[in-house]
Amino acid sequence: MLLLACAASYGGFACIALAMPDYWERAGGDTARHAPRRRRLRYGGAALLALSLAACLWRDGPGFGALLWGVLLTAGAIAVAFTLTWRPRLLGLFTGTPPR
Repeated sequence: MLLLACAASYGGFACIALAMPDYWERAGGDTARHAPRRRRLRYGGAALLALSLAACLWRDGPGFGALLWGVLLTAGAIAVAFTLTWRPRLLGLFTGTPPR
C-alpha cells in the first residue's frame, strides 16, 4: 500500500509538471499533441495525488496517514524535479514517447 502511495505521488506530480509546455518538450513530447492533453494531465495528476492520500489514510489512519502523505508529497515533488533536471526523457512514458 505504501508503494502505491509513493508511485501515485510521483505520477501525480509528473502529470502536473508535464501539463506545462516547457516540461512537456523537455520530456520529448510533441508540441502539437500537448494542447488537448493539458487538462487531462492536470486532472489526472490531481486524481493520483488524491489516490496517494487515500492509500495513506487507509494504511495508517487519519493521524499518521496525513503526516505520511505530507512527507510523500515532498518526496514525490523532489523526485520529479530531479528527474526533470537530470533525465527528463524518462518522463517520456507519460508523453507517449519512449525514453532513449
